[in-house]
Amino acid sequence: METNLSKVLYVDDEEINLINFKEALCDSFEILTALSGEEALEMLAMEPDIALVVSDQRMPGMKGIDLLSRARELAPHAERIIITGYTDPADIIAAINEGHVYRYILKPWSEDDLLITVTLATERYHLKQHNRELMEKLNRNNLELKDRVRERTAELAMINQTLIAKVEELEKTKYELKTLQGLLAICSYCKKIRDTNDTWIPLEEYLHKHSDVLLTHGICHECYERVIKEIPDQVAQFLGKGLTEIKSET
Repeated sequence: METNLSKVLYVDDEEINLINFKEALCDSFEILTALSGEEALEMLAMEPDIALVVSDQRMPGMKGIDLLSRARELAPHAERIIITGYTDPADIIAAINEGHVYRYILKPWSEDDLLITVTLATERYHLKQHNRELMEKLNRNNLELKDRVRERTAELAMINQTLIAKVEELEKTKYELKTLQGLLAICSYCKKIRDTNDTWIPLEEYLHKHSDVLLTHGICHECYERVIKEIPDQVAQFLGKGLTEIKSET
């Protein structure tokens, strides 16, 4: 049955100690037990989410320090506590240096002190786990941000290239307009324009060459009133004069 309680593995070669430990803490933690270091390593391989490994130091075969050193390889994030009835400084130093233990508990333990120590150790485990999750999330966000910055930089580079092309186009247009704004030499008779190489070309050709302008032909109001409206009268007058001359000749 799955629970939300933190998993604690206790290792001791004396079964009575396992029973006492489990009875003292079973209400607050999910207690797993092992009678040897070898059995404990097998459990660590099958239970990756163990928060705390508590081991007796003096056991047949694998000692507690050796077990915690191996446990650090299998479950590097689990906290580690050593329990012993001896106060040999060499054991304490070895436990710290080799097993990287969180606490060193002496037998016989007090249930209240044991509960406090185990509680602090599991809280430390969950706090470090939460910090790792935050760091992983931060790293993911940083990678996503870098991708977005890279994409945006590429977009801005494309926009910049487009703007450069537009500016060049505007400069070209400005130059062409400036060219047309200068004084033009125009023939007083045929109305041709003198080009830069001292050749004379029609006005329409010159404008098209320098400004991409094409001219269409039409008649303004003044010319229409002055020229076009008089044409019928001139034609009629011409025709009438012609008939008169023909009659007089006959």
